[in-house]
Amino acid sequence: MRKVDYECGGTTLKEFHESTAFVRGIMGPIGSGKSTACVIEILARARAQAPSPDGIRRSRWAVIRNSYPELKSTTIKTWFEWTPQEFGKLNQDSPITHRISQGDLDIEVLFLALDRDEDARKLLSLELTGAWINEAREVPKGILDALTGRVGRFPSKAQGGASWSGVIMDTNPPDDQSWWFHYAEQETPKDWEFFRQPAGDSIMAENLANLPKSYYDRVKAGKDDDWIKVYVKGEYGFITEGKAVYPMFRDRTHTSAEVQPIPRLPLMVGVDFGLTPAAVIGQKLADGRWLILDEFVTENCGIIRFAESLVSYLTDSFPDHEVDAAWGDPAGNQRSHSDERTALEIMEEYTNWRIRPAPSNDITMRREVVVNALNRMIDGNPGFQISPKAEKLRKGFTGGYHYKFMKSSNNAQTFETPSKNQYSHVHDALQYLLLGGGEHEVVMKKVRRKLQNTRPIIAPGTDYDIFG
Repeated sequence: MRKVDYECGGTTLKEFHESTAFVRGIMGPIGSGKSTACVIEILARARAQAPSPDGIRRSRWAVIRNSYPELKSTTIKTWFEWTPQEFGKLNQDSPITHRISQGDLDIEVLFLALDRDEDARKLLSLELTGAWINEAREVPKGILDALTGRVGRFPSKAQGGASWSGVIMDTNPPDDQSWWFHYAEQETPKDWEFFRQPAGDSIMAENLANLPKSYYDRVKAGKDDDWIKVYVKGEYGFITEGKAVYPMFRDRTHTSAEVQPIPRLPLMVGVDFGLTPAAVIGQKLADGRWLILDEFVTENCGIIRFAESLVSYLTDSFPDHEVDAAWGDPAGNQRSHSDERTALEIMEEYTNWRIRPAPSNDITMRREVVVNALNRMIDGNPGFQISPKAEKLRKGFTGGYHYKFMKSSNNAQTFETPSKNQYSHVHDALQYLLLGGGEHEVVMKKVRRKLQNTRPIIAPGTDYDIFG
């Protein structure tokens, strides 16, 4: 049997390993050994699993990351540094699975990315011993909620049950509006425990023995104070990661406390479904201006409860206004395996609104309708303004909703895609609102004019990435 030679790199890491809390999270600066500690924790808990009647110590683990490229390039890479591929059987199908059978150990590890629909669906049906959420600040709390209901279910009672079950998490510091901050610093649930490592450039820094000499002094060079605060000091903070999806957004121009609902003008709603459903509420004026009045963001909420809660919220917040129309994610038109109703049909039943699929789900088109509105000026007024009440939407505009450059699976090229995080769902809802509210046709008219000038050979009914 292969020996894993691991030396705990600090007091906080030691306390993390010694804890038996059902949900455990560790936060700290880069290079502090957090991810390695989570790998070792899985191996240690698997080794401590009581044998089944046949003498085999069985366990099954899910390892979660927000995107597939990061799962491949970072999370799985860290896993294989401690458990090389040849140490077990590797299955590259979705989800990627590493099966380790050594002596009396039988460890099954499933690697899941939230930006792959097949992985997200798989997550909801897994029977697990435990789970690890890597870089948890980028993962919606709804995923954690779902995992807490899937762990502790393997091995079965007939095989002796799980000796320990739970969810472990690691992260670099998020901002103080995140779910991590809320549960770590303000309202920690029973049998949850959070650990915070010292600053990387302090005398108490952890994992220094495994880092190059002067590591933190070098990484600080050329970085601004906000970056150093988060990644070296290990403090909560908000920094812009990657490239902003909407660099033309100007908070002073596009955000105003004077944004108020126009009397007798109906509301329009955009909806994004999934484990973290969200809605954006707005009005479109006769001159084409958009007023974004509010947002409604949930975590781990079923479609029926979401619909009922949204109606209740709008009734309380906008008692003098009715919803004239709503648009949702076109994927919500797919039928459920349980009752064969679509999410859109369920929403319509429980809201009594006229709700339809947005006219496009192409990410280029979805972005372009928002860009078009942001760039519009009408009689000297911005064509798009949001109320400060839409906090997550606003923070997404100022950097939370961003692109990340990633290598493709074969490392041959790079591409960019909006990061799936706590801000992406409400921004998806905004895109569906504007698409359904007429911006799709505005953009398509621009496309048609451009096509008339270029006269390419085209296929009808397609959204084209030629927006100017």
